[in-house]
Amino acid sequence: MSSSKSYIRKFAVAGGFYPRDPGLLQKELERSFSLGYGEHTDSSEQLPVVGAIVPHAGYTYSGSVASYSYGFLKSRIKPRSVIIVGPNHTGYGTPVSVWPKGVWETPLGALQVDEKISEKLLEIFPDFDQSSHLFEHSIEVQLPFIQFIYGLDVKIVPICVLDQSLQTSIVLGDAIAKAVSDRPIVLLASSDFSHYVSQTIAEQNDRALIQAILDMDEEKVLSVADNLDVNACGLGPIVTVIHALKILGVGKAQLLKYATSGDVTGNYESVVGYASVVFY
Repeated sequence: MSSSKSYIRKFAVAGGFYPRDPGLLQKELERSFSLGYGEHTDSSEQLPVVGAIVPHAGYTYSGSVASYSYGFLKSRIKPRSVIIVGPNHTGYGTPVSVWPKGVWETPLGALQVDEKISEKLLEIFPDFDQSSHLFEHSIEVQLPFIQFIYGLDVKIVPICVLDQSLQTSIVLGDAIAKAVSDRPIVLLASSDFSHYVSQTIAEQNDRALIQAILDMDEEKVLSVADNLDVNACGLGPIVTVIHALKILGVGKAQLLKYATSGDVTGNYESVVGYASVVFY
């Protein structure tokens, strides 16, 4: 790793996926929760490990769906670190890229990378490449939500995944479980579901895929997606997170919310599916 590299990752999609102005961003997050999860009292059940699947579209489209997972997380855990596994949409970089250290910035401030966890993951996946992350939105759009529910003192571990095969997902899940076994953490898989099909097909196919996820069956998740041609963009991250959580003793999954872009735009001919699923 070159010592001349800067490990400050500046926000790349503010002004597109979410507001660039901090005040407007705060209002947009509040709006997402008011349309979605709303006001819930905190649960008395404090858990050591919690996971979730969260969408990563523009907040206008998927923010209210994402708020269900984030509201649930806030009520169940105050983690030391949030590990975010996101798909690589750009095609730049390496098969699996773990951000090693430094900070990620959003308009709301900077989040520190958990170097201890990253270091352990880099032993298995040493091919860090900044280009995997620089223009990728799937991790970045989660950060303002994390800051909104937890503040700035929680650490993050950004992992960008280009190779979404079962084999790589299992190895990454194993590595994550080993790296975090002694600390309270949240594990996030960033993924949207069906892309650009009718509302009817999206709902039907996505519900079948979500059932495989609720069964926490890694191979079934990929086979259902393959058989139904569900082009969910974060299948690898989903399988990774399920596998790691099972090792860490998490056995329960719940769908909190499913919706599509059509529910926002009114265009049901060509929609993208979004789901909030939690594991605890």
